[in-house]
Amino acid sequence: MKIISIWNPYALLLAHGFKAIETRCWAAPRSLIGQRIGIASTKTLRADQRVAFGDQDLQRHYRETDLPAKLEDLPHGYLLGTVLLHSCEVITEEDMEDITEEEQSFGWFEPGRYAWRCRDPEPLLEPFPVRGAQGIWELKDDIQGAEIIRVSQDRFRQKRA
Repeated sequence: MKIISIWNPYALLLAHGFKAIETRCWAAPRSLIGQRIGIASTKTLRADQRVAFGDQDLQRHYRETDLPAKLEDLPHGYLLGTVLLHSCEVITEEDMEDITEEEQSFGWFEPGRYAWRCRDPEPLLEPFPVRGAQGIWELKDDIQGAEIIRVSQDRFRQKRA
């Protein structure tokens, strides 16, 4: 499974469906469009990540979720779930008008960056510890890890039904 590592709280917001667009300075590989990808949280908390988490707009919308309130209480260094990577396109000025204030508070939106549009989030009921890497990386076909992901996703789908 292909995985992308993302800072928290953005990774958790994406895996739980509160955020639908991940923004990057690079386009998603075409081979991933239409595919389910894993969402992992980065292991290390950086100073600029802490500053971003303190942003007033982010906090105003983040408080409306049922996710942990403190950055330190979020799972760091875990596979959190999967999403369907629906499309990827360059953000334009016109796009900015259609992106909600809440969504904008959950990412770095500016013309010229790329919007990775995600759908159908499936959070893992039990996040799975992973090493992580920059860019897109492959979760090795670890039988235990694959089984945990499959069981967790099956349970999630049953809860939604």
